[in-house]
Amino acid sequence: MSTSSPQHGPDAKGAVALAVALIVIWTSLINIRQSGFFYHAESSQEQYDVPESVFIKEAMNVEFPAPIDYKSIQDICTRNPSNFQPGLLFSCEEQHGGIGMIRNEVLKCIRYAIHGGGALVIPSMSKRNPKDITDIETTVEVPLEYLFERETFVEHLTKGCPGMLLYDRAEDFPNYAQRQREPIHLLGGQFEGEYPRTGLRYPRQWRGFFDSWLNEQQIRLSPETPVHIKIEQSFLEYPVHDDGDAFSRDFGKILSFRKDTQALAAKVLFEMKRQFALPIDPTKAVNPNAFYGAHLRLEKDAVEAWDPEEWRYSRMEDQFQQQFQNLVQTGLSVVYVASGNQTVVDLFAAYLERRLAADSGSGLAKDGVRNRNVTVVTKYDLLQGDDRRQLEKMTFDQQALVDFLIMFKASAFMGVAHSSFPWTVALRRHELSRYANYANLGSDLLKDEYSTIMGMRADYPYVDPFEYGIWP
Repeated sequence: MSTSSPQHGPDAKGAVALAVALIVIWTSLINIRQSGFFYHAESSQEQYDVPESVFIKEAMNVEFPAPIDYKSIQDICTRNPSNFQPGLLFSCEEQHGGIGMIRNEVLKCIRYAIHGGGALVIPSMSKRNPKDITDIETTVEVPLEYLFERETFVEHLTKGCPGMLLYDRAEDFPNYAQRQREPIHLLGGQFEGEYPRTGLRYPRQWRGFFDSWLNEQQIRLSPETPVHIKIEQSFLEYPVHDDGDAFSRDFGKILSFRKDTQALAAKVLFEMKRQFALPIDPTKAVNPNAFYGAHLRLEKDAVEAWDPEEWRYSRMEDQFQQQFQNLVQTGLSVVYVASGNQTVVDLFAAYLERRLAADSGSGLAKDGVRNRNVTVVTKYDLLQGDDRRQLEKMTFDQQALVDFLIMFKASAFMGVAHSSFPWTVALRRHELSRYANYANLGSDLLKDEYSTIMGMRADYPYVDPFEYGIWP
């Protein structure tokens, strides 16, 4: 049997040369990647080192957690081609409460107006008494831009619901001076009387109920003699998921917080990144391993509304304890606190310091926070100079918009179950969750990989149906 000896002709030499060249190229590419010329989101820290102006612009351009998708809203608004009818005008006035509640009431009023098939006066709201934050039902009416971006609202609603006409004032509606009668007040849930905790039983029949009610009022719609319906404020009776999950996710995005508060929130994020070397990428919805968001609902209006004698989590110690236990599970060491009471923030910081000192030897605290101080910060700590002065000129509720925007982007977040603020934050963040339901990680209320609504249902005298009645 013959054997073949290795060949060293021209072809073999070319192959060897090619192999050597490839090795050189790959080695060069590896060196280039390691030197930072290639962008790699998971490994390169340089992605965070952008100028402040770029950071702020990118952070403001992120519509959390994803841009509005008009299709789901258009599907609802065009489901009945003859839905919108001339001669009918709705308005949403005197909406009152905290930010979360006002936002939801405005959205709900618009949803009823879509059902009814009328035009809409751009909504307004009642301004909280600046001298007494418990006084929310004032007669001081302020326009939509007091809390939200007016032009963005008009753009979003017009694109999402092209059949709905918008007016700055009721008097701008065609033939308004010839209206049949003075504005008629309507409570959205009045047609059903009693309804379960999950909300109205027959939301899709609301139009039929409404038309029958108009007939009972002996009202015939006519462009020459229009009718003005004022939707009164109700609570959490509308089942927001009835129109489908896609609609419930996107409908709330027609309202965007004021641009100046968006800019301040972006600056707060930048300062946290800069001062604490946190891995905050402004283009991301949520950055892992960055900061913890704690919403402390212990202001005067909260304590008066939910008596600590009956409400466990209106007690400072219990609220602090839940936040601490959740914090140590995350291993995060920078805590951003949302609260309208600076004394509460100071007490919370002292509480964390005591607990960490006491528990570091017991092994309760995870490695991320053991044997080192947790830093507690607020927007007042992080904004300086003109930014701080701009913040201080804002009202109680306008300042809280900054906290809302920061909490959306926290690596982990926790709040109480009796406030619409944490529910709105947690439900919006849940859009990112891999879990379909709200309590897959052990809570009877809401607990996913991004947010926790503290406690179990039994810890509260009652829990309002926020999970059914708030648009994220």
